[in-house]
Amino acid sequence: MNAFLKDFDGLQNNTIFCMWTGTNPMSAQRINALWTIFNHTRCPVAYINHDSYKEWELKEHPFHPAFAHLSETHKSDYLRCYFMHHYGGGYTDLKLTHKSWIPLFEQLRSSSALALGYQEIAQGIPHVSGALGDEIRAHHNELIGLCAFIFKKKSRLTDSWLSLTHQVLDANLEALKIHPAKHPQDQYGVLFENNVPSPYPLRWAQILGEIFHPLTYANKSDLLLADIAPIFHSYR
Repeated sequence: MNAFLKDFDGLQNNTIFCMWTGTNPMSAQRINALWTIFNHTRCPVAYINHDSYKEWELKEHPFHPAFAHLSETHKSDYLRCYFMHHYGGGYTDLKLTHKSWIPLFEQLRSSSALALGYQEIAQGIPHVSGALGDEIRAHHNELIGLCAFIFKKKSRLTDSWLSLTHQVLDANLEALKIHPAKHPQDQYGVLFENNVPSPYPLRWAQILGEIFHPLTYANKSDLLLADIAPIFHSYR
């Protein structure tokens, strides 16, 4: 671990994290999206891959022991939470962007809010069911989306986010040891080979959307909405 990481503050440094945790090659569209992030945000970009993520693990705050058994998608879900809590700053999926993020960092720095993001859409919250899901979808215009955002580090919001994520992984650790991910997009019950349901124990949104949306809804007064959304097509 690099010693400077203990004091690293992505919000103060205008740093944007983006991730590709698999060993499978990125498509030309993903590479082009990464180029637009480097070129258009006008901010330092920390590109995290399947090997370099290890350099960001804090000795006093190790990654959850379930991490090694997660799918590549869930590894990215976990790391964005870990990074936002311990380092803060920006995160974006590998999607096309054409905006400078410099004024967005300044907007969050100069406010009492804990996070900044684009306005979520009702269709972006399909994974929260029941009355709570209906309530959250009815108030989607007050929430931020989970594909691009900026967070202040070590806030009560990120602390809750990481704690809730660890609770899910604690509960599923033994099952993950027995049935680790076998596909970059593995999820419980999905059919990949021979139409046999995957025994991998985690649902698609279980360690991201199922936590992120209820949590941000409960803390919506601490959010800022801004024009930070990437382009949601032509990235695969």
